[in-house]
Amino acid sequence: MIALDLLLRWIHIFGAIMLVGSTIFMRCAYVPAKADVDGDLDANFVESLRKRWSFLVMISSGQLLVSGLIGFVLLMKNFDISKDAFPGSAYHMIFGIKFLLAFVVFFLAAALSGRSGLAQKLREREKTWLTVNMVLAITVVCFAGMMRLADRSEKSTSSLPQAVPSVANVHELTSTPDGP
Repeated sequence: MIALDLLLRWIHIFGAIMLVGSTIFMRCAYVPAKADVDGDLDANFVESLRKRWSFLVMISSGQLLVSGLIGFVLLMKNFDISKDAFPGSAYHMIFGIKFLLAFVVFFLAAALSGRSGLAQKLREREKTWLTVNMVLAITVVCFAGMMRLADRSEKSTSSLPQAVPSVANVHELTSTPDGP
């Protein structure tokens, strides 16, 4: 179980590094460099960069979705989150907000790196949309950090739901093979 948790965590962190890092690169390095050359960038270079970024967005979004959902299900199945103090008291709310914001980040990154008409329209205001996406992506990472602060305790087998005996089960348990 520890190996699975570790593997899921590494996949999730690597996906976040790729998606958030590439968004920050596009906003803080590519867009200013493109402005510095006054639109003299080779169209082939721009298209090649877009394709490569699109691939990173696709891979990292998939990694984040799969590892995040599996990790969350396993966490809820195996651990109790202390509700005594923040962030445990708001854990599910924080997860919900993080989850919804992550979908906005996935959408904006996919749209900005895509080939559709919407992608081309968003790229007309590329700096603005990359800034929005960068701020949202950093916010998602900050929410994840808050979630990691929650006190967790392993669920004991006594806290798991037990089968309630029915009348038929009680009769079977108390009867002998020779009769009632």
